[in-house]
Amino acid sequence: MKRPLRPAALVLAGTALIACTYGLVRYAYGLAAPDAQRDLGLSTGAVGAVSGATSVAYCVAAGLAFVACERWPRTVVAGAGTVAAVGALGVWTAGSAAVFSVAVVLGSAGAGAASPGLVVLVRRAVPGPGQDGAQALVNAGTGPGLVAAALLALLLGDRWQTAWWVAATATAAVTVAVLVLAPHGAGTRGTAVPVDAGRRWLAPLSAAFLLGAGSAAVWTHGRTVLQAAGLAEATAVWVWLALGVGATGAAVVAPRWLRAGLRRARAAALGLTAAGVVGLAVPPVGPVPFLAAAAFGLGFTVGTTVLIAWAGQVSCTPGPAVSAFFVALLLGQAVGAPLSSAVLGAGVLPAFGLAAAVTLVGVLPPAPVGR
Repeated sequence: MKRPLRPAALVLAGTALIACTYGLVRYAYGLAAPDAQRDLGLSTGAVGAVSGATSVAYCVAAGLAFVACERWPRTVVAGAGTVAAVGALGVWTAGSAAVFSVAVVLGSAGAGAASPGLVVLVRRAVPGPGQDGAQALVNAGTGPGLVAAALLALLLGDRWQTAWWVAATATAAVTVAVLVLAPHGAGTRGTAVPVDAGRRWLAPLSAAFLLGAGSAAVWTHGRTVLQAAGLAEATAVWVWLALGVGATGAAVVAPRWLRAGLRRARAAALGLTAAGVVGLAVPPVGPVPFLAAAAFGLGFTVGTTVLIAWAGQVSCTPGPAVSAFFVALLLGQAVGAPLSSAVLGAGVLPAFGLAAAVTLVGVLPPAPVGR
């Protein structure tokens, strides 16, 4: 492979790995939850508890990546892909709610290590002004993964667990591709790089936690709420596909918004995310749920891309910084998922309205004015 093409190929492979570990494994749990309730006896309360547990598993993996990603990014990525694939295989073979739950939690850990490892590999392969666009493209991989998960759900119907076999196979394949294409140059091995954590991390950590807490209601209960409101099962899956399309758009939108400044990009992303949360709580009439899902997917994914850019502004070791910020994001989801389950008993609008309000509070932590 010609040398100029190798970084581009790595970016595409990294995007595919994010598509698998996030879209086909971690966030596909919300898509599969109604099927698991119907076929495996997963209770409504357990749906929220398992979602919280997946966030904890993600945080544990991201914490390990925090320590290791600057020194051994290839090993971190290899571990991420392996864990995600094994978890997906567990869901494929699950015959009970307990096995399903354990496998989903294990699979979610893979996403926690994938992002920081890829941030380091992409930074080393794509230096200079092209790096923001490359990182945004890789991070937007969640969108195509969600689209693929929705299409598999529509294609397979009651054989929904087969989709997880596809997820496992695809994750294993793209993990190998990333490892083949990843650089072996200086910095991938050797002495540990000091992590410059400090006060400048507090604002993005707070913003990440609030984004996670506010988005949890949709990731956990989005499809279930739509079907409970009278939307047909297949239509609810199409709405999920719209969410993935919106998330995919972040590859184009995020770099443009970031050029206007990190603070403005964050405000726009959180406003769009909150609007999507509220839109999914209202009666699903006409195009409303599709537009709301697309807005949520785009806003959330741009929001996570903002966190990656923020890491580059407050740290000389952005890989560990991204790990820390994404841990905060998922800790927010670990809190938000069971909280939304509890408030859901009072109605969809109170639960999702609270989630939207929490999301908007994320504009308060001070962010840099420039890029």
